[in-house]
Amino acid sequence: MLSKFSINQRMIVLIALAGSIAGLIAVTLWTQQPDMQVLFTNLNPEDASGIVDKLKETKVPYEMTGGGTTVLVPSAQVHELRLQLATQGLPHGGGVGFEIFDRTSIGTSDFVQKLNYRRALQGELARTIAQMPEIERVRVHLATPERRLFGNDDNRARASIVVSLRNGQALAKTQVNGIVHLVASSVEGLHIKDVTVVDGHGRLLSSSAGGDEAAGLTGTQLEYQRTIEKDIETRIQTMLERIVGQNKAVVRVSSLLDFRKIETTEERYDPNGQVVRSEQRGQEKSNGVNGVAGGVPGVQSNLPPVAEQEAAQTSSTTNQTKNETVNYEISRTVSRIVESSGSIKQLSVAVLVDGVYEAAKAADGKPAADQPKKYVARSEEDMKRIEEIVKKAMGYSAERQDQVQVTNVAFDIGTDEPSAQGIEAAADVANPFIPYLRYGVGGVFFLLILFMVVRPLLSMLGTSGAPAESVGVTPELPASVSQVEAALEGTSRTQLIQMARNNPDSTAVVVKQWLKAPL
Repeated sequence: MLSKFSINQRMIVLIALAGSIAGLIAVTLWTQQPDMQVLFTNLNPEDASGIVDKLKETKVPYEMTGGGTTVLVPSAQVHELRLQLATQGLPHGGGVGFEIFDRTSIGTSDFVQKLNYRRALQGELARTIAQMPEIERVRVHLATPERRLFGNDDNRARASIVVSLRNGQALAKTQVNGIVHLVASSVEGLHIKDVTVVDGHGRLLSSSAGGDEAAGLTGTQLEYQRTIEKDIETRIQTMLERIVGQNKAVVRVSSLLDFRKIETTEERYDPNGQVVRSEQRGQEKSNGVNGVAGGVPGVQSNLPPVAEQEAAQTSSTTNQTKNETVNYEISRTVSRIVESSGSIKQLSVAVLVDGVYEAAKAADGKPAADQPKKYVARSEEDMKRIEEIVKKAMGYSAERQDQVQVTNVAFDIGTDEPSAQGIEAAADVANPFIPYLRYGVGGVFFLLILFMVVRPLLSMLGTSGAPAESVGVTPELPASVSQVEAALEGTSRTQLIQMARNNPDSTAVVVKQWLKAPL
């Protein structure tokens, strides 16, 4: 059959057949590949290398993604491999733990033993802290000086903890305090105030976890301040979005709080409010006779008495005494006033509001769909109305000298921030239809090759290999006019047309000879 084709036709047939066979082989191999699923993700280099070594030993196919932090294995072996690796202590999740002492040598020095113990303790603490769902990775550094007979306070144990949080996650102050107390309770001689916790961006998280107050606000006060600001922002944001639309307003609140605890004791006296407290009254009356020697004044009266002395003179007296005591109580008021700490001294609110976007109009006045929308700023009345709403929502007070600033700006509507998702969340959500989709794509590709390549080739080969009598045409026309005329005798019109289509070169030669022949 191929001998009846030209060289170009043969090459096309061979290339098509070779490409079809290669495509079918590729599709077959692709559909037979195992479905890979996540075994572990967010691995540190030590755990990743250990897991890969174990997979190589057991000859399990694997793939590494995510910069070497994620390991993929066939989905049918995921759970079995996790159990096998768990029995071997993989992944460690926080460096080397106490399993470092499973293999010890006789010649290990005391310095190496102490160093290994510190590494093991750091690793175990890191593994424990990493169990929090908000934490992705954690590292613990311990500084434990040797004990000395004459030590001082500067030569004490210290700890530093670095935590890397997952996307969109944050640690509450209670969680930070829990981490600090956990580490301080696990290390001998370590005090709470000597534990420092920072996040992956270098921000200090344990400013007041140990009870020490930093310059300004403590950690608890700062968290309280942020809570108030966030609550006010949410109230304003939800109200504005009902008016201007979703994601059309941005609100930021800054508060100044008074954390002083003031206790005042006040005592007042009212001089006009006198009240009799007690009253005492007494009266005393006495009667008596007083004998008084009397006589003519002079020398005679001073002489010794004689027999005939004049009778003595007497007098009677009456005494009367009255006592009255009245005690008054002056009206007194004692007040004890304790002002609550954390009261708002001043609020500052800044609001950005997006404008209105109108569709551009064509020359005929109809909206033009192919042109971008035009930004239109809001009117002054709308801005004043929005400002009044903000003041009502925040609890504006002129006595506190609160500040409110509402600005109309054009937002960039072309960029929308995608929602943050963790690596584990994306990896765990596996599509169960991926294997079937693979087989479906392979089947469609096979059908395309069958109907668009193989079937036309088979039809072409069958038509070319059929005898001339079966199709009603001769393979070639004679070269001369007389031979053509002899061959055309008794041939129908349809056969003549088919002969001309199958032999265009010979037909052209015959026609030319007919035109040159004399009539």
